[in-house]
Amino acid sequence: MNYDQSNQRDTLFERLSGCFLGGPKPDNLPGGRTEALRKLHAYDSASYGRTRNHIEGTVSQLSPFLRHGMLSLIEVRDHLRSKFPNDPSRLEEFFRQLAWRDFFEKVLTWYGHGLDEDLEEPKHGITRSSRIPLDVLSGDTGLPCIDGMLSDLFDQGYLHNHARLWFAAYLCHFRGVRWQEGAKLFRQHLYDGDIASNSASWQWVEGTFASKPYFMNKDNIANFSSRKWCNSCKVKCPFDADYPTLQHRLFAGSTAPFFSKVADKAAVTNNTQPASHVIPEDIAMLPPSTDLVWVHDAAISWADECLAQNPNAAVAFVFNKPALQAEPWAYHRLSFVADGIDDLFKNLPNSTKLTLVGDPVERLTTLAHKLGATTIHISEHPNPWVIETADQLRLKFRVLVHPRTTLTVYPPEPKRFSRYWEKVAIQVLGHRPSSPKRKHP
Repeated sequence: MNYDQSNQRDTLFERLSGCFLGGPKPDNLPGGRTEALRKLHAYDSASYGRTRNHIEGTVSQLSPFLRHGMLSLIEVRDHLRSKFPNDPSRLEEFFRQLAWRDFFEKVLTWYGHGLDEDLEEPKHGITRSSRIPLDVLSGDTGLPCIDGMLSDLFDQGYLHNHARLWFAAYLCHFRGVRWQEGAKLFRQHLYDGDIASNSASWQWVEGTFASKPYFMNKDNIANFSSRKWCNSCKVKCPFDADYPTLQHRLFAGSTAPFFSKVADKAAVTNNTQPASHVIPEDIAMLPPSTDLVWVHDAAISWADECLAQNPNAAVAFVFNKPALQAEPWAYHRLSFVADGIDDLFKNLPNSTKLTLVGDPVERLTTLAHKLGATTIHISEHPNPWVIETADQLRLKFRVLVHPRTTLTVYPPEPKRFSRYWEKVAIQVLGHRPSSPKRKHP
């Protein structure tokens, strides 16, 4: 029985009022493992290494599906290996980028909530603001490149990785905003917004997880964007200087410019009063089950081992309403996850499949008691929220955390990708890397 899947999508979003920004768009990216596999099988990585840093490069755009566990790093790698068995060199740079995601997850595993704060001292003495300027939040800075990136972020939920680095450098170094504020903005709007890759990349730009801050100049933006913004730009460009000049301007003691007028974040937040959610009385009619699988938002796949090993268990996904009220996601992000849940449930043999809204510990505890479940199964993930939820449930139930396979084994503290890559490249590639070392991105 699944009392939520019988309802319309808008009913779910009524229950999620106060948890999202904006509304539906006709070109929302469809979610789910079915769509993920379609995109994976259609992708050709032949020119990835040559074009990946260009805005129009042949990138896979698989990251939203990887973020939500609809695909795994290992199956992406293994599929491409089988698709191009006689040409491993064409895959090397793509696999190296998969390793960046694995590296960042290891950073999250090591630091947990510590990733929310500076991992290292900044390599500069510039004071940062804790507020994003209003013109940035409204996508109206007057700079065609930055406003174009913000338009893609807000409307499409996607930015090419190079554009993400440019925008992060702009916000941190040219506007003087704390990296944590930018990371939150990305988490809210990007389909693939997460803690690990997102926060670690922002820290890489800021220089709190790198040997120096990252910044760009006009030539860099123009070269890798095919001048798509520069040709129409009529304003004085803050990036139009060589790197030594920008280095001095940004980090040699002068404060980075930012608006004194700050944004009222409530102005960009869905302000509908939250509706309370109570598990309906007819849940008492559910068949009893001694086992319950909690599907969290990083394990939305019917191929997940936790689900595969429990085909007769009750299955529940919980939209974390308190967390979403504190940090609302864009509508398209929630819709992508909802698509993933629908697709998941269609492909599961389990008879009891539920979508709930509320505090995960409360909802799962109530459901488990109603079902008579004594064991709750959870797919392993380094997200602190997953770990803490499991710990709280463990106070009342037997909790089994099912280990997941990872792309690499790397026990040391993950400090720099270059050191990590030296140790794990053979694990990822199956051979020693032939290409020279490259820096992020």
